[in-house]
Amino acid sequence: MRFTVFVTAALAAFTMSVEAVRNLQKFKVQTKVIEGNRKFDGLWASLYHTGAGTADVYFHNNRTAAFSAFLNHTQFQWVYTGVSQIPYALNLQYQTYAAWGPLEVSPGYGSDYYGKGFVFKNGNQIVDKFEEWTGWLVCDWWHQVPQLFWTQIGAKVKVIPSCAKVQLIART
Repeated sequence: MRFTVFVTAALAAFTMSVEAVRNLQKFKVQTKVIEGNRKFDGLWASLYHTGAGTADVYFHNNRTAAFSAFLNHTQFQWVYTGVSQIPYALNLQYQTYAAWGPLEVSPGYGSDYYGKGFVFKNGNQIVDKFEEWTGWLVCDWWHQVPQLFWTQIGAKVKVIPSCAKVQLIART
């Protein structure tokens, strides 16, 4: 009996430490289309500079040029090329009465919007635990490159021809 308890406790401690290490491992982000325009399948994420310290997430075909990212507990952090000592966080931009909304990458550790955050689901799929979040959307948008958005609860998102619902997959 004591041996079983000891083994169970040791395995639990080992599992927790592996999860903590995995969350800090760098990965690159790739799209997997689940509905809509297939041209967005298999693209790699990078950051598109939009202003002083801010960026949007966009996608392209070059894995080597893709930005690295990691989960810092439940915060999604980007490794901004050339400024590695400053964390850059992915933040959802809430849109009232909208089916989908933009994201912003900005310096800092990010906001945990209501105590939720990002987690891995089914191994390497990146999801958000915010109750309003329902998925990811990639669209050809105002930067004239495929850009990342998030879909919101309460609205059935009709996928227009210039968009696709996607999963974000962490690839090491």
